[in-house]
Amino acid sequence: MKGENCVSDGIRVLNAADIKAALPPRKAVSNKGDYGRAAIAAGCMRYGGAAVLAAQAALCGGAGYTALFVPEKLRLCLTGRVPEALTFSACRGGEWELDGKRLRNILQYGAIAAGMGMGNTKSAAKVIAYLLKNYGGKLLLDADGLNSIAATYGVRGVAELFRSKKSAVLITPHLAEFARLTGKDMRELLKNDGELAVEEAKKYAARNCVAVLLKGASGAKTLICDGNRAVFNATGNSGQAKGGSGDTLSGLIVSIAASGASLFDAACAGAYLAGRAAEIAAKEVSEYALTATIISGNIGKAIQEL
Repeated sequence: MKGENCVSDGIRVLNAADIKAALPPRKAVSNKGDYGRAAIAAGCMRYGGAAVLAAQAALCGGAGYTALFVPEKLRLCLTGRVPEALTFSACRGGEWELDGKRLRNILQYGAIAAGMGMGNTKSAAKVIAYLLKNYGGKLLLDADGLNSIAATYGVRGVAELFRSKKSAVLITPHLAEFARLTGKDMRELLKNDGELAVEEAKKYAARNCVAVLLKGASGAKTLICDGNRAVFNATGNSGQAKGGSGDTLSGLIVSIAASGASLFDAACAGAYLAGRAAEIAAKEVSEYALTATIISGNIGKAIQEL
């Protein structure tokens, strides 16, 4: 990351120059094949909106192709909801099951975001484990993807999955999800303005060779770290404290990663732009009325500011 930044707790705070440098450039003469392929494994019959929201945001992040992998019954429901995205059946029925024959197709994509609205089940955990063991690209894990492996495999089992993974991995937990992954008490993580949460996230990233985007890590800030680097993002507002915002963030990040950015840079850019889009939107509709769909609709304006 480049750019001059202010410093918080010894960790730099992202600014617009950082994000401009992190975003992959666009070519005057190009086609969709030049900007990578992003896949989203998300949703179930109870939480179908998560897949739609992630796909809508992914379409704003620059990837040439965006594909949704969902259970078959949900695929039928989503037909036409996001017309620019390809839609594939990842398994039969309306809930996630590990179907290696169908899911094999997702392994061809340059970046995958998985877990949003999948449901916290052992079957969903097996899907995440399959991706960690078989996928060699850039893998983002969020929401039920993290909750399911924490519940199914436990703290040590999850660590073993991460250490034996084939892919580059970014996890995007909020504090409660991070507590489940680490076995820590969330109340302890929150003490001293989240000081312990920040330190634990940095250690977790280094021990498990993953990048971590910890939402609400310190006050209103989001921490992004890996084994070597750590930065804060301070854009955003209370309007993002609403269902669907995390799905939007994951979709945006995976698209930026698919178009050429590293997972760390994509996490920085996604967090900054989603937060800035929320700030721009709030000027028109207020923080009370913000929705994830409205935030997605303002990502383009946030990018234009750069």
